[in-house]
Amino acid sequence: MATGKRKGKTKIWLFVISVILIAIFYAKVSQDSNQQIPPKHTIEKTGSGAVVDFTETTKKIHTAVDAALQKSQFPVRDTKEITKEIPRQKVEGTIRWHTRQVLVTVPADVSAETMKQRMNSAIQSAGGQVLSTQPDTYQGLAVVRLDIGLRDKLEQEDLTIISDRVYLTKEKGAAPEPTNVPETKGEGKVRGKMALVIDDFGYNQETISAYAAINRPLTFAVIPYRPFSNEAASRGLSSGHQVILHLPMEPLDQGAQSEALTVTVAMSDKEIQTMVQKAIDTVPGLIGVNNHQGSRATADKRVMKDVLSVLKANNLFFVDSRTNGQSVAAETARQMGIQAGENELFIDNTNEVSAVKAKLRTAQEMAIKHGSVTVIGHARMTTATAVSEMIPELEAAGIQLVFVSQLLR
Repeated sequence: MATGKRKGKTKIWLFVISVILIAIFYAKVSQDSNQQIPPKHTIEKTGSGAVVDFTETTKKIHTAVDAALQKSQFPVRDTKEITKEIPRQKVEGTIRWHTRQVLVTVPADVSAETMKQRMNSAIQSAGGQVLSTQPDTYQGLAVVRLDIGLRDKLEQEDLTIISDRVYLTKEKGAAPEPTNVPETKGEGKVRGKMALVIDDFGYNQETISAYAAINRPLTFAVIPYRPFSNEAASRGLSSGHQVILHLPMEPLDQGAQSEALTVTVAMSDKEIQTMVQKAIDTVPGLIGVNNHQGSRATADKRVMKDVLSVLKANNLFFVDSRTNGQSVAAETARQMGIQAGENELFIDNTNEVSAVKAKLRTAQEMAIKHGSVTVIGHARMTTATAVSEMIPELEAAGIQLVFVSQLLR
């Protein structure tokens, strides 16, 4: 009997030891697996917070992009590159990375979707991905733009970094067909086109998902330096919408100025240009700019020339929100050779679903009468609801929703 008990205890101890050894083994494997995934950034401590540096990773993505282009034997016609550094949105410190623009000529039979697939295969090992594919222009040339980069999370901050903007033009000058664009439905003849710009993304999180879920072309206008600015731009891109910077500019009533970092008429040329460039750098994937407030600043030609000179250097268009009937913004942009558009109606001055729907019906009439219309709403749940519910009615009336970039001149 004693011998049997001893054997039983021995088996129990052997079982316990086996379990412990297995646990240690899997813990080691898990640790080794985690160690095989290197961080996408380095951290440099400074007196004013830490610099989170993605330069090494973004340069690896550059190399992978170049390898993919060389393998396909697609000629690179132009390249521009720069190191960017922007303040973090939620904590003290900055984010640094290297970015560039590449103009590439592709054969007539190579689609944007094919290029997207090739790039994703080539850059995955470098930690990159194709974030979006959109129609665009490059120095007046019609192209399709691939936004390539990475996504990361810093503490509670979702981050999207654009490392490469690859502009695709076909050999005969025609751009490949874009992918990742929300579909435009509707039966019958198109009687008018409507571009819907949604301002003020960045202040709250709930409206981002609401607008991202709308499967029609929308333009997200993102305020810089807000808690959810980067997330709004990232979700806008990934859901196939266009993203522009909603640039704070000085209103006539200075007491109504809502943003501390605002372009004002009292600033020098250099101060304005520096502020605009820094704001552009904070919003990933943007292709244009419109003004937030700005009734005083957009009526000042000197100020607008300073703002627009930075946009021209960054190959961006401008949409005048028309907060002042005396605005010279769109006219000045066109004089400088910059594509521009103008808001023709604010659809949600009254924050009620029924009121927004009534304004959209007015916009519908304007589009049918003039062929097209550009309107502005805001990142509010009531507006998102109204837009979503009005889409069938608008399309039944022959209205085609388009990106604002399609109505520029």
